[in-house]
Amino acid sequence: MDPLPVHKRKFHAFLSHAHVDKGVVDRIDCWLNESAGIPVWYDARNLAGSALIGTKLPEAIIQCRAMILALSKASIDSGWVEEEYNAAIGQRTQFREYRIIPIRLENCPAPYFLTTTKWIDMLDGNLAIGVADEILASLYNVDTSLDASHSRDVYVSRTWHENESRLADQVCRMLVESGLRLIGDSKDQAGFEEGHRVSSIIASCGGCVAILPDRGQGATSKYMLKEIAIARDQGLPLLVVAEPGVELPPDIASLAIRITAEDLQQTGSHHAALRNGIETLAEEWASPAEPHYIFFAANFDGEFKERNRFLRQAIARITAMPCVMGDDIRQGQIQQVITGLLRRALVVIADINEENINTCIEAGVALGAGRRLHLIAAGPRRRPPFMFRDQQVWHYANETELLGTVHRIACIYRRRVLNCELRS
Repeated sequence: MDPLPVHKRKFHAFLSHAHVDKGVVDRIDCWLNESAGIPVWYDARNLAGSALIGTKLPEAIIQCRAMILALSKASIDSGWVEEEYNAAIGQRTQFREYRIIPIRLENCPAPYFLTTTKWIDMLDGNLAIGVADEILASLYNVDTSLDASHSRDVYVSRTWHENESRLADQVCRMLVESGLRLIGDSKDQAGFEEGHRVSSIIASCGGCVAILPDRGQGATSKYMLKEIAIARDQGLPLLVVAEPGVELPPDIASLAIRITAEDLQQTGSHHAALRNGIETLAEEWASPAEPHYIFFAANFDGEFKERNRFLRQAIARITAMPCVMGDDIRQGQIQQVITGLLRRALVVIADINEENINTCIEAGVALGAGRRLHLIAAGPRRRPPFMFRDQQVWHYANETELLGTVHRIACIYRRRVLNCELRS
């Protein structure tokens, strides 16, 4: 079986473990699959009783985007961890997006082949919110040094085919050097098939860059030409870079900088033209008309401070958007500022516990403004307040389950930050 590209694989992670650790590993699997909505390959569920392990496990590993290694004395001594790790290394060598995530279940020395890999400690067997957050962070390629709330975002339309990417990679590195944050749609999202999704992401940026590959006989990507048209309709500053053989409509051809990857290896006129184009784009960059952010309406009393910290950073990491809370507002007419933020948010997630009337009010504002609204509530299922009777409410039993629920909600809005991938 030939492996698919990582982003097209059915399972997000392969769960490697010793059967003596099944009780703890079951909890990890249950949280990932049921709370967070992250599909995991787990032999207790996915391996038929009559299957040949030596055949089926290698097949399963290449259906996954990552491997989670549950480390204990038993799993290390069994030899399975090393064997499955070696299979994962083969995947990571071939696909740089493939991730290896060790979780230490007890205080045992890490095997020699993992001494240079950061692991997650779950030594007491308790899947606390901090451990769950580390697992989520390991599944996402993020750069915490990029502050989404203060970055200059530009949408990048480019190819990801390996044989076409040299020019695009070089241009993107030059954009990063100029201080821009490069935004794209996630590889596994629906894209143009979902109507306005791509248009909305482009509108959330202050500029657009298109890097057009030559696919022979003057052809290039029709989707990239659509994205150029969307950016122009929105009046965004636009930089078009095209390989010399690409045939373009006259209005786009007049904008294009014609260049090859080989040209960029030199510091001649082609290189200078592109550098000037990037500088012009950076100068013309303007605050986006429709900035994307998530508003999280929750109780921010002191006892919830640490929980909210985990939730906010998870939302920002998952979506590549800022996460805003009412507690951020320190000046001005606070109620009016919060109302304005709710009316403009791309998404509002509201924890409508009955004892916190403020979040119910904030959810009502979002509902009235026609925002995408997701409701969550602590405790067992019950009838929501009257005005939310036609809305789905996600109930959670504890803060770890809450983090999983927030992931399930937020992941459908995720975008892609190319800066992180260029540095990997």
